[in-house]
Amino acid sequence: MSPRAFLCASCTWLLSATGAAQDRIANVSEGTNIAVALSPDGTTLVVDLIGQLWQLPSSGGAANPLTPSTTIARNPRFSRDGTKLVYQSEEASQWDLWLLDIREGAQRRLTDTPQNETAPDFSPDGDSVVFASDLAGSYDIWEINLDSGELAQLTSSSGHASFPSVSERGEIAYVNAFEGRWSLELWRDGVSTEVFSASHPLRAPSWRPSGGVLIFNEQPAPDQSNLTMLILTAEPLTKRLTRGEDVFGFRPAWISPGEFVYTSDGRVWRRRLAGATRQPIHLFAGVEVTRPSYRRRAPDFARADWGEVPPEPYVIQVDRLFDGVGNQYRRHMDVHVEGQRIKAVVARGLHPLPNNVIDARDYTLVPGFIDLHAHAPDLPADRVGQAWLSYGVTTIREVGVEGSQWQESVARRAAWAADTRAGPRLLLTAPPTQGLQEPISGEGSDFDVFQLYRGRPEQLTPRVINGVQELGVPVFGQALFPAARFGIDGLEHIGGISERPFSLERSALDRSYQDVLSILVETRTVVTPALVAFGGFQRLAASPVWSRDEAYRRLFSPAERARWEAQTASPERLDNLQRMVARLVQAGGRVAAGSDAPAVPFGLGLHAELALLREAGLPNDQILRLVTAEAALALGVERELGTIEPGKLADFVILSGNPLARIEDSLRIEAVVKNGLWTDREALLPAP
Repeated sequence: MSPRAFLCASCTWLLSATGAAQDRIANVSEGTNIAVALSPDGTTLVVDLIGQLWQLPSSGGAANPLTPSTTIARNPRFSRDGTKLVYQSEEASQWDLWLLDIREGAQRRLTDTPQNETAPDFSPDGDSVVFASDLAGSYDIWEINLDSGELAQLTSSSGHASFPSVSERGEIAYVNAFEGRWSLELWRDGVSTEVFSASHPLRAPSWRPSGGVLIFNEQPAPDQSNLTMLILTAEPLTKRLTRGEDVFGFRPAWISPGEFVYTSDGRVWRRRLAGATRQPIHLFAGVEVTRPSYRRRAPDFARADWGEVPPEPYVIQVDRLFDGVGNQYRRHMDVHVEGQRIKAVVARGLHPLPNNVIDARDYTLVPGFIDLHAHAPDLPADRVGQAWLSYGVTTIREVGVEGSQWQESVARRAAWAADTRAGPRLLLTAPPTQGLQEPISGEGSDFDVFQLYRGRPEQLTPRVINGVQELGVPVFGQALFPAARFGIDGLEHIGGISERPFSLERSALDRSYQDVLSILVETRTVVTPALVAFGGFQRLAASPVWSRDEAYRRLFSPAERARWEAQTASPERLDNLQRMVARLVQAGGRVAAGSDAPAVPFGLGLHAELALLREAGLPNDQILRLVTAEAALALGVERELGTIEPGKLADFVILSGNPLARIEDSLRIEAVVKNGLWTDREALLPAP
């Protein structure tokens, strides 16, 4: 079937970019949430950087890839003779174990079950691998014979077992989590014994050569991740080895009985048990990435049979106009509207005035707001549509539409298009599909954005991206790796909770490092961080500016407001995400605004996102562009929306405040214009 067969009759081709995709090199010197393995002879390190295994000298230097870029490889571990590596690899959101023969470069799959196998380690003789798996329904410790492939279950207890580590004598230390309690267990001769416990997460024990001592990771608070030493005497003793670091929750590797290598703060370090300092081991990797460049299509938003059209031309006379292009207001401007489009944007009185003139000379005019990330509403559609518009949101991208919801979303889009005042313009993201060879054949004419959902086989990522881009449709990804390396347009959030503890985008302390930053900048991938959904709205709701906003109180019931205002995330998490967004923007990366509603209030949540971006240090003019021009560019509709320019659709918000001086003034909405149709805000709100 040809690509054009998928296109709807109302879609037109627009040239946003030409030529083939641009191949680039991202220079990576730090890794987010990486693990490390050290060869037994002490000469070679292997790290799992951006989802690949990389090899470099133990003294530091250039890193070379060992595994393909289209797979996710984690948790490498050397055999005792140094000839093999075992690691876990993800496909379709499931982990299996793989074996790499270092001398020959040959790889083979060790496990291929319907369940997850993670955190492998070799037995002392190298004949088998011990790992954690939920093969029996809950996570226990298992063993696989490398020659026969025979599986054997070693532990069977309540809880969630993880990160087994095998000593030279064959003892297995592992973590067990059960009902909010974590313990270090020691398995000997078929019996498990608890040697340490805590009420906070424990991870990744590692045996010191000759045994008797374990190092492990613990996270006693949301902003703390430390290395701790456990001495296995008659009365076990503990000693904290690190403070104030973001220690990644993976096994340290031993240089000698008194010195080890571990990962923290984006880097690889060496440290002595008796020392108080650490020394960096520098790494450098050149990562091949693709910057998307393809011919885009855009829907015809201004069809004559869609929505009410202003009966006659009119002019809005405004004192302050933010056009989405510059960083200052254009003062004393006339915006001429004819039909659904902007006819002219000129200085006051430069063009003759029509009969209909709207006096907004004490007000600010900005482009209609675009919410780049919202889900299907969990409240009645008519009420939600009015709420969006009342907050100046004239365009929404809806994500995460399940197959069962698809027709409902399509119908809502049509209803809001037919009745301009019923709701915003709705762009739909394709639902998950089963067909990987033809990934969009199901609803090819109905969706506006394609999303790579977690669970799609990573090996097929380049093929899927290329197939969708042939249709001119933007591609967003739920995960950064490996998708961003092959030219996606956008990323949903920065890391997902479901990926822990193996996230490649955020550490346990919700910090991201230079690898994530470099890939995003080089690929020009647009990130929708949705800070407001990670505890941001709850933080702001403590202020009367937000919790007592008149429209918020009129639109939503006390029970609905209470749900949104309940605290659900740690403040440290939000702080770290804000710092990452600020670093990304300062480095030249791209960010757009999205609310993740209904996790937050419809409409108001997007304004809260703007305030949180201001808290992160972004200037107000840039924030306004992120919710207008940048969002339109990310969606491929920049020739229709996002800025105040002649020929574009007439989408405006009229404000009585000054958002360039105070970003919260974006809430001071007096009127909303969608497709040229003026609506006073009061007409969109329920009676007081």
